[in-house]
Amino acid sequence: MRLEAEMSDYGKLLHKNIQVEKLFKDAYIENSVQFNAVEVTNKDGIALISGIDFSNKKKLFEFESEIGVTSDEHLIKLHFSLDGKYSYQPLSHIKYLVQIPENHCNMFYYPTTEGRDIFFTGTAKAFEIYVKPNLLQKLLGAEYESSFGKLQDAITNSNSFVLWDKSKFIPPQIRSKINEIIQCPYKGAIRKRYLESKLTVLLLDFLMGRHTSKISNVNVKLLNSDYLALVKVEAYIRQNLKKPLKILDLAEIAGFNATKLKRDFKKVYGVPVFKYITALRMEVAKSLIIQEGATIAHAAYEVGYANPQHFTTAFKRNMGYLPSELKSSN
Repeated sequence: MRLEAEMSDYGKLLHKNIQVEKLFKDAYIENSVQFNAVEVTNKDGIALISGIDFSNKKKLFEFESEIGVTSDEHLIKLHFSLDGKYSYQPLSHIKYLVQIPENHCNMFYYPTTEGRDIFFTGTAKAFEIYVKPNLLQKLLGAEYESSFGKLQDAITNSNSFVLWDKSKFIPPQIRSKINEIIQCPYKGAIRKRYLESKLTVLLLDFLMGRHTSKISNVNVKLLNSDYLALVKVEAYIRQNLKKPLKILDLAEIAGFNATKLKRDFKKVYGVPVFKYITALRMEVAKSLIIQEGATIAHAAYEVGYANPQHFTTAFKRNMGYLPSELKSSN
């Protein structure tokens, strides 16, 4: 598969031309799913982006912040902003700007084939999945019509569709599944079978809201400024898991009182603040143990536990098994 990345008439604005037949050649799940990891870095004051050319994921392109996008067919895209923020704007539907803050995700479909990816210069990492529209119905069966009737209406009537008005956070369990895909240890036919399995589980969990069931069907009514304040708090939590995290400190970061923080955080993230912090700590520790070979004591320290025994107790309560079992399975 080859995505063309060219300099446009606007100078450093790159252009990505998606040729769907090539994109899904040797793809996954009935040749209807393709994924990609995009990274933005800064070097010597120059912004560089990799992963926009599927034929050579290591190739770096200099760019400012935007990438023009065209496609010869309509597609559904799932976008996960692992680090940094991202937006997508279709050129003929300007009001449908999709904003996906750091550690948030969304799914969108547009009848237009022209738009622009906006990554904002700075360090960023994204995981994106392209899906042919007809796959979702095959994948979900009877659940498709009841859960995604609005999407089907949009496709039938050539209308735009965005799954969530305000992008949802990436649950730790979903982020873990993404890491398993990005860090696939296999090659050849085994790699393809492994990735098909992992992508199927990821899509089903995302689409059916297995890990976001408490929030995926809720219309969260918040001022955009309040929503962005909560995004800021969530980012602070992820970046400071090693530190004590107190409600009053987090409320100060948001500019809320403690009661408002606890109430609105649960609205957006589906769980109380401390339950979210604990779940995130356990997933990060799990990743450190499995992917980096960290000791249980080191993993505990990295996520804010001075006492490894207290960490082990919390891990067992949260995950259902002991962290030592991760070591024995490696």
